[in-house]
Amino acid sequence: MSISTEHTAENAEDYNELQKQRETFIASLSHDLKNPTIAQIRVIELLLKGKFGKILPEQREIMEMLLDSCRYMNSMLCSVLTTYRNEKGTIYLASERVSLADMAVECVDEMIYLAKDKGIKISIENSAEKEYVWGDAVQLKRVIMNLLSNSIKYAYPNTELKVKVYNEANNTCFMFENNSPYLTPERRKSIFARYISYSKTHSGIGLGLYASKKIVDAHGGTIFVRSYEDEKNIFGFKIPNDDDLKNKKRQVTF
Repeated sequence: MSISTEHTAENAEDYNELQKQRETFIASLSHDLKNPTIAQIRVIELLLKGKFGKILPEQREIMEMLLDSCRYMNSMLCSVLTTYRNEKGTIYLASERVSLADMAVECVDEMIYLAKDKGIKISIENSAEKEYVWGDAVQLKRVIMNLLSNSIKYAYPNTELKVKVYNEANNTCFMFENNSPYLTPERRKSIFARYISYSKTHSGIGLGLYASKKIVDAHGGTIFVRSYEDEKNIFGFKIPNDDDLKNKKRQVTF
């Protein structure tokens, strides 16, 4: 049985048109989301400057966290727009000196109230003598935020989440350990694939860990997961801390 080349061409044309519509929709949505994000940043900045009256110290702390989160969201939206401007969906990574220890603290501060809502205590241990790597700060923060949000989302209530920054061989490493459902070897093998969710019992489109692996790979690093039958899970990544990587040109395609 032969397949009409005319129909095949029509199907391919329809598929390409659908892809273009999808990409245009996502790019337009990302662009439109930038406006309220920028407005939020401006309002919070004015509040912090006391333009609308005096604020209490504890209120300032929360608003500063909100401001950091909004700025991070704005950076991510810019990254999405940059990706969709490129036909191949490629992001060219910046090369700057990034402290994974400082970034871990920054990300935990932004997520702390989500953890408190579940009664989860977060501890940070930094044993790294070399905590700096050369990479893209926005994209590396994206990885840590993905890992942390997952760790809080799937952790059992009223448990401890341990965050660690350490050195291993010539790498600077970030990892977390939490108490959450056991992941079988089959699940661990596919968990960083596109559209695979961390847990079958939770909703999600399964892109966070996929994107995280792509970003870590682009930095010459390794992302990993370990799971134990006593329901302790470890997620993390390793990035080379070689100063020779300072001027290396890198890119990631999603």
